[in-house]
Amino acid sequence: MAAVPARSRPHNLPAELTSFVGRRKELSDMKRLLTTTRLLTLTGSGGAGKTRLALRAAAELARSFPDGVWLVSLASIEDPQLVAQAVFGALGLQDKSSGWSVSTLCNHLADKHLLLVLDNCEHLLDSCALLAVTLLRSCPELRVLATSREALGTTGETRLRVPPLSLPEDGELLTPEQIATYEAVALLAERAAAVLPSFKVDRANSAGVLRLCRRLDGLPLALELAAVRLEGLTVEQVVHGLESELPVLAKGDRGAEARQQTLEATIAWSHRRLDEHEQLLWARLSVFAGGFLQEAAAEVCADERVRADRIVDLLGALVEKSIVRRDTGRQPARYSMLETVRQYGRQHLRESGEEIRIQRRHCDWMLELAQAVGSWDHRQADLFDRVQIEQDNAWAALDFCLRNSADAAKGVDIGFGLVTYWQSRGPVSDAGRVLASLLELTEEDSLLRGRCLWAAGAMAGTENDYAALGAMNEESLRIGRLLNDPQLVASSLASLGLARVVEGKLTEAVQGGETAVSLAREMQSRPITLLALSTLCAVKLAAGSFDEVIRLGDEALATSKQLGELWFRGFVLDFLSQARWQRGERERAEAEAIEGAVCKYRLDDRHGLAIIVETLASLSAERGAYVRAATLLGCADWLRESFRAPVLEQWRAQHEHTVSLTTEYTGEAGFQAAFKRGRSMNSGEAIAYVTGREAPMGRPQIIVAKERTPLTRRELEIARAIADGLTTHEIATRLFISERTVTTHVTNMLNKLGLNSRIQLAGWVAGSHGQDAASRTT
Repeated sequence: MAAVPARSRPHNLPAELTSFVGRRKELSDMKRLLTTTRLLTLTGSGGAGKTRLALRAAAELARSFPDGVWLVSLASIEDPQLVAQAVFGALGLQDKSSGWSVSTLCNHLADKHLLLVLDNCEHLLDSCALLAVTLLRSCPELRVLATSREALGTTGETRLRVPPLSLPEDGELLTPEQIATYEAVALLAERAAAVLPSFKVDRANSAGVLRLCRRLDGLPLALELAAVRLEGLTVEQVVHGLESELPVLAKGDRGAEARQQTLEATIAWSHRRLDEHEQLLWARLSVFAGGFLQEAAAEVCADERVRADRIVDLLGALVEKSIVRRDTGRQPARYSMLETVRQYGRQHLRESGEEIRIQRRHCDWMLELAQAVGSWDHRQADLFDRVQIEQDNAWAALDFCLRNSADAAKGVDIGFGLVTYWQSRGPVSDAGRVLASLLELTEEDSLLRGRCLWAAGAMAGTENDYAALGAMNEESLRIGRLLNDPQLVASSLASLGLARVVEGKLTEAVQGGETAVSLAREMQSRPITLLALSTLCAVKLAAGSFDEVIRLGDEALATSKQLGELWFRGFVLDFLSQARWQRGERERAEAEAIEGAVCKYRLDDRHGLAIIVETLASLSAERGAYVRAATLLGCADWLRESFRAPVLEQWRAQHEHTVSLTTEYTGEAGFQAAFKRGRSMNSGEAIAYVTGREAPMGRPQIIVAKERTPLTRRELEIARAIADGLTTHEIATRLFISERTVTTHVTNMLNKLGLNSRIQLAGWVAGSHGQDAASRTT
């Protein structure tokens, strides 16, 4: 599920996977400093524990910030222009703004009292410094906590160096119990006990433990890497092994550079202790940005040298040795590496000569995901959520394609597949920028160039730039006709119709749209037919041909249900709603608009949801429900603000009429009160209000019409429980599974059986079909 806006929860901080040891003084200093400074930067060498310390401090300070504490992870970002977008993502916002992203952030955060944690800034110092200064100047209640190997170097910055964990002074005579109270020793002992429960600091090993901690400079990451080796080695053996790797360092003040050498040597020692296959997998996994799933690791990293059937065991070994981290809070479990460890693996991958090959495989994996998204089928909602999680990997793959012109075609195909995702969740501005850069790598008059122009045009249209949409689709249409490619011609004509409507060229828009539909039907392509039909519906609606809208819309709706997609369906239902309203079918019109809103909510498409909520506001105003209309206008306004987009030009006249009509009957004060109530709702609360529920509902499950197929044993268990009247929570408790798993099974059952609701599913269970299915599986 995508992140929710800042107003809905206090933070987005990850759960701690291991205990937090020590750092009382640093935590106290940070809390004190953040009351007097607005920009605090934690500096220190890699592995010093800056991120962990920042997260703990942020968690302890969360109650002091009414609008939340928000972590912005920058480690996996390479493009400086994506820094602002990372903040949008952390806040649960969707950037569809055509303006400067930092300025839109300033507007959003202007009245917010929150803490922004910018983590791992060292490779993006200029962008982070500019972002921090700009935000702090515009947002008086904002605080920024940054972590970096070096300071941002801006005015007003307070720097706090993160020291090593505490150790006794040289020559100090202490008992084992006293030694164990020092932070470095305590961390080593606790992590060692996790792999060797019998481990403790005692008289026999205390001198060796102290020597080991001193040799590692009290660096948390180095201590954790060494601790896992105590499962099979004695303390003395670990010390000996490390000392053979560690450089000879001068006595006295050991600065950041020396500690960095210590950490690198510790990582190198850990690397040498792995077998060949573990080393190879570590290197190959370094191409992932922002983490990965087990199946992705197998797809990208497995070959004749690292067999796919060994990936699970090898990943487990790397987790046990603290090279890879496993987050079991997600299902399925997601894996990641600390950036310092990842970069070490990347260096070995580069030295092995495999870097380009593995990056290309990573790109192919992302391309496969993007193409699945572009299939517009029953997997759409789940795939949107998957891309949301993998967005860092998507940008890494696109960056690879931009840097390697031989792979530009893959980049275009990734962008082409992700168009509807970007239109729903953004970042549209950054997507458009990348597509424009890819366009420069395409050959003149090539099909690849035509596809890239169409995708870039879609981004321009979403940003309300219909002039660019028209120009790009004119060019892609020319290329499509030149190459006699009916798919590109049909797609370009369909999209061009929207630009023509805004220009007032309705006859030309209708003719082009009808040609697009004819071409799509000739190709017998359901996805292109759906695209052409839905856009022609919009054109016909603008032309006032309401009977035609209904005829075409019903056909588009049937096609959407055959495919199982939701994105076009939401818009088609909106067009049908408006046409039916004009024909006097008011009850059905509102029902279809609500169904369209639920489709958009299921995809977390706040762009589309705002458009349909505006339609519902108009319908409410027309039937005299003025307070409801004003409330819905407020909902739509906040939804648009959450992705920083204006009212699209094609809907502006309707919007202005609804505002004017509603204000006339409620009065300015009444309008503002209802409008403010609507603006206070997040997307979940808005959809609950739209559908008439008393409380926000979970992400709704929408019908995906497919030919009926038998249910699995688990699905039948859940179906019977639904027929018994159990809630999702009660079913999850009864079957010892998560509520999310229950919801997924319900979705699959509705998809398989072509049903609309749980009520229909309960009826199916009670009927002969359900009984027959049950008997076949028992």
